[in-house]
Amino acid sequence: MNVLLRNLMFGAATAAIALMPCVVHAQITMSATYYTIAESDQDMNHLAGGVFNNEVQSSLGVDGLPVLNTPAYGCSSGCFTSTPMPADLTSSGEITWWSPALNNGGAGGVSDVVKTGTGTIMLPYANGSFYPTNGTGPNDANGFQAAVFSTVLNVPTTESISFNVGADDTAFVYLNGQIVCDLGGVHGDSAGTCTSGILSAGSNTLELFFADIEETGAALTFGVTTEGVTGAPPPANGNVPEPASLALLGLGLAGMRFARRRK
Repeated sequence: MNVLLRNLMFGAATAAIALMPCVVHAQITMSATYYTIAESDQDMNHLAGGVFNNEVQSSLGVDGLPVLNTPAYGCSSGCFTSTPMPADLTSSGEITWWSPALNNGGAGGVSDVVKTGTGTIMLPYANGSFYPTNGTGPNDANGFQAAVFSTVLNVPTTESISFNVGADDTAFVYLNGQIVCDLGGVHGDSAGTCTSGILSAGSNTLELFFADIEETGAALTFGVTTEGVTGAPPPANGNVPEPASLALLGLGLAGMRFARRRK
């Protein structure tokens, strides 16, 4: 092959690559806050066995926690009736396994929940040994693992989204404060009931509440299926970036990557 022909072919290939659309794979990162629930807590090791998809109400409570779905806390139909039920509750029925300040499960009303750490995870997530401390321990002989994962989804345009969750034991997933996966009860590693949804353009919150509440086994899997959506943990100040600001940041990062390639 002569030099002229080779140069022409190289130039054509380079032009074709330049015209190809830029494919960006969605990256969803979630912040993680970890808790350990004491073995002595009144809810540990004796709640109702089985897989339940009606244990909590459709909306988060006033303190941002799942609300037990019983008539005592506002449920009028399809209520959770299996006993024994969780008792670590606020006066409005919020389950406090994820709140050292609100939990009163110990003797004399003392909190049995301790915050043990923070971090981040990347979806899809799978942990078949979700034990203390912070989901890395070998067993639940010294307390039970609980965790809250959260992120802000940046959605350029209206987008469909679906979820999958599995756990030993409980896992509740909320999109913009409304439940999309309800996996209650005491059970081995099992799949939860999830519903698909539609994301509006802009910022959308996603939260997952996990708790191991019975000895022997502790696991969590979670995944999101969508296109063109990225997710990052909420900023420390709690202010959610505007979609336009996030888009400008993305363009700036893309420009920096292009400049590095040209060097």
